[in-house]
Amino acid sequence: MMHPTILGIIAAILSVIVAILIEGASFRSFLHLPAFLLIVGGTLGATIASFSLSQLGRAIRDLRNSLFEKESLDLQSIFFKFWEKARKEGLLSLEEEAKRLQHPFLQKGIQLIVDGSDPRTIEEILWEAHEESEKKDLRSAKVFETAAGFSPTIGIIGTVLGLVTVLENLEGGTRVLGQGIATAFIATFYGIAFANLIFLPLAYQLRSFSKKQSNERQAIFRGVLALQSGENRRILAERIEPFLDK
Repeated sequence: MMHPTILGIIAAILSVIVAILIEGASFRSFLHLPAFLLIVGGTLGATIASFSLSQLGRAIRDLRNSLFEKESLDLQSIFFKFWEKARKEGLLSLEEEAKRLQHPFLQKGIQLIVDGSDPRTIEEILWEAHEESEKKDLRSAKVFETAAGFSPTIGIIGTVLGLVTVLENLEGGTRVLGQGIATAFIATFYGIAFANLIFLPLAYQLRSFSKKQSNERQAIFRGVLALQSGENRRILAERIEPFLDK
């Protein structure tokens, strides 16, 4: 099933196309390769100049993960399983379980328990890891927000370039002048459209995904501490339940 963000972007673009057709304007008038290349190339270049390659790579990876994310972990069932095993066989019995985990943050937490770390150490290590992950997740959203900021401005640059060309050819007559001005404003149209129909929706999707990841890590954080302190099953559930994805 297609992700709602992708569906929304497609619906927004189709709405613009339908509005153009209903208005009676020529659709071909809005297809302008130089303006398109200016917006795409200029926005891409300015965004690349604003971030490191590793940050850009992570942003693309995070976007892919957010749009094609795997099914969320059933953290309550996982922690109940850990709790049952620890109650019967002790915390050290969780070592094999930790090795099989595919979630790095959860694996780190369980391994800290197995290593016999004290609660304060576990809390400090996990919270620092959580905050660092959250900063990186939000930075990925910032990449697309930055692109959304550059796009309209570069569109204005394209419009100014187009108007300069128009003014240099005033002898062409009213018809030519009108066509030239219309073409000049296509760059602004592209810049605003790319920002509001593509870049900002993707940025908001990444922020939403970041919040979901943050809640998941906080649920793990509290579940690990509850396991380490030997709290009962009901209290364990109460610790993680507020952060579970509903």
